[in-house]
Amino acid sequence: MIDLKDIDVTFETKDRTVHAVREVNLTITRGEIYGIVGYSGAGKSTLVRTINLLQRPTSGSVLVKGEELTAMSAKELRETRKNIGMIFQHFNLMESLNVYENVAFPLKRTGISKEEEKGKVENLLELVGLSDRIYNYPSQLSGGQKQRVAIARALATDPDILLCDEATSALDPRTTRSILNLLAELREKLGLTIVLITHEMAVVKDLCDRVAVMEDGYVVESGTILNIFTNPQEQLTRDFINVAIQFEDEIEKVLNHTGLSGLGHLVRLLYVGDNVTEPFIASLVKKFNVESNILHGNIEFIQDTPVGDLLVSLNGEEADIESAIAYFESNNIRVRSMDEIIQRRLEKERV
Repeated sequence: MIDLKDIDVTFETKDRTVHAVREVNLTITRGEIYGIVGYSGAGKSTLVRTINLLQRPTSGSVLVKGEELTAMSAKELRETRKNIGMIFQHFNLMESLNVYENVAFPLKRTGISKEEEKGKVENLLELVGLSDRIYNYPSQLSGGQKQRVAIARALATDPDILLCDEATSALDPRTTRSILNLLAELREKLGLTIVLITHEMAVVKDLCDRVAVMEDGYVVESGTILNIFTNPQEQLTRDFINVAIQFEDEIEKVLNHTGLSGLGHLVRLLYVGDNVTEPFIASLVKKFNVESNILHGNIEFIQDTPVGDLLVSLNGEEADIESAIAYFESNNIRVRSMDEIIQRRLEKERV
């Protein structure tokens, strides 16, 4: 559906050349929700704007449904953009127009009759749950309602693709959840392909099929949500995930409560799928003479797959603990030592 090939975007300023996007290659398939995550300045918003050529790349190819956008005439590009809706962080509604008029705005000069326009707008507002706000003005709406109007407006030209540039960043958590649910419903009902730009990995976890992580203009890691969350390769990705699931914050709480004495060897265990139900922890004493204590645990579903995350203290002879860890790893349980966190804690206590 969308192919970005060797995309570079540079901006020239008086003092320097800014490389906003560097050597990006992405393929987004029809009907998927694809997340692009990065901190401010990573290049994610610039990248998404190349998809509809609101930002023309300095070099590289942008193909949408097999057609090269950078080779199109201005007229051809205008027609193609009707197939690509876009919503923004701050809604970009026209304050002087009511809800009906905002949604109908893209339909001007399309040649449809007033009756057809009315039917389309009413259907779109029903789709986003705002039929009762049709003649309100933006100033009379909540943030979530404004974003729903923006989504309806973006769908007015019946696009196949919806670009969402930080679409939930200005919303509270509850409203964010309602907008994400709406996007998921629209994907199912309309067969949309959705590209979601965000700096929040929690948003990606709950909605997207695949994700790309950006830093300094580069895509540093990409994959399915399940693979990224269970086996991140880059420190940046791990940082995003830790913020999303707050596991390391919970570790700090455990250490505050228990202290460091008698903890033994502290490890974090990540296990996926059927392993969640296996009694691996309970068998340690019998198999390896290693005592275990679960200090914190969490199980959640990512892409319909159960994922378990445990903080465990292991006590016993060093060789026995090493055998227990090898046992975990042989059963596809990822083991991460928490010694680094304990060391930081000790250094902090010495200060």
